[in-house]
Amino acid sequence: MEHSVLCGSRKYPVKEPFVELMKGSLNTFLNAMTYPDKTCYPVASTNLQDFYNLVDVYLDAVFYPKLSEEILQQEGWHYELEEVNNPLLYKGVVFNEMKGAYSSPDRIISKSAQQSIFPDTTYALDSGGDPRDIPQLTYENFKRFHECYYHPSNSFIFFYGDDDPRKRLELLDHYLKDYEYNDCHSEVSLQSQFEEPKKIIQKYYAGKESGKANKGVVTVNWLLSNSLDRLERFRLRLLDYVLLGNPAAPLWKALIDSGLGEDLSTHGLSGGLRQLFFSTGLRGIAVENAEKVETLIFETLQKLSREGIEKDLIESSLNTIEFSLRENNTGSTPRGLSLMLRTLSTWLHGADPIISLKFEDTLSAIKAELASDERLLEKMIEALFLQNNHRATVLLEPDDSLAEKE
Repeated sequence: MEHSVLCGSRKYPVKEPFVELMKGSLNTFLNAMTYPDKTCYPVASTNLQDFYNLVDVYLDAVFYPKLSEEILQQEGWHYELEEVNNPLLYKGVVFNEMKGAYSSPDRIISKSAQQSIFPDTTYALDSGGDPRDIPQLTYENFKRFHECYYHPSNSFIFFYGDDDPRKRLELLDHYLKDYEYNDCHSEVSLQSQFEEPKKIIQKYYAGKESGKANKGVVTVNWLLSNSLDRLERFRLRLLDYVLLGNPAAPLWKALIDSGLGEDLSTHGLSGGLRQLFFSTGLRGIAVENAEKVETLIFETLQKLSREGIEKDLIESSLNTIEFSLRENNTGSTPRGLSLMLRTLSTWLHGADPIISLKFEDTLSAIKAELASDERLLEKMIEALFLQNNHRATVLLEPDDSLAEKE
């Protein structure tokens, strides 16, 4: 859908308006991104007239796309016959993209970690599309999806800049005035707690390069919190940085120094979802060493919980996070886009969007907590990791023939 709405619309019925904009716009950002629970269509420009033009084109694309059957065939899937006596082939822009993504070990590792923790919610599905399932999509369902979910009632519209707010509302009114409220029930449901930890073994394509075909990956994954509370999420962010914030962090260092693998498989807290989860492990392991890696992770966490975390480590981690928040350096990404994504972490789920941008009160609160309870993080390790049964250990075993099989 992300691709298809940018293939021409009611007001701009050209084949590729996105490509035409790239050629002639003064944009500082022009793209679209699909996440596990949302799709974003951001545009940015430092030239005001150019910005309004981009907004107009994107609003028309999102709410009034052409979405012909041919567009689904082009962007989704279709049959091709290269020669009369050859078998039919599946083709399609996104279908081919996702075939490539499914040959990436990094993609498989992160997907498997997330799906292991959320087997019963939308996060168990691949928002990019599983190549095995894409050909099941019918045109009728495709159209129905747009009618239901690509509706102003299901949209979150965000502006950032010093332009006139009245002009923004005039632009929006032109597109939203013809709609009535529609409840499409798009809330992200909560994953129920596991009664006991799970172990999952999967095959993945490791590649045929020298030495890689016999290397496995193991990740240990925990569901940490359902809360949208800013302070609780900040505590988890701090704990994540203490454990895995840099190569000298105790959990990172223990895993690498063990020699059991080549590199970390996943990097800690996943903060963009409705429920936060934590994932760590090693890639490039001998498959038979998977239990050793899991044991090492728990022994390291138990030691930190029992013996305590160095106060200098906690202080330096908090200072690093505070500096990052105050500097607010988003690099080449427009600042407004960065702020928008932060607001959506709460706004999307019915909570105040502004609380995601505030940090002064939260910083003061976490500093006060650390001053009054020197074992705050150690207690969190005990509760969230050592006593938490909502855990899944995923072992990915290499199979260099998997690509051909699939």
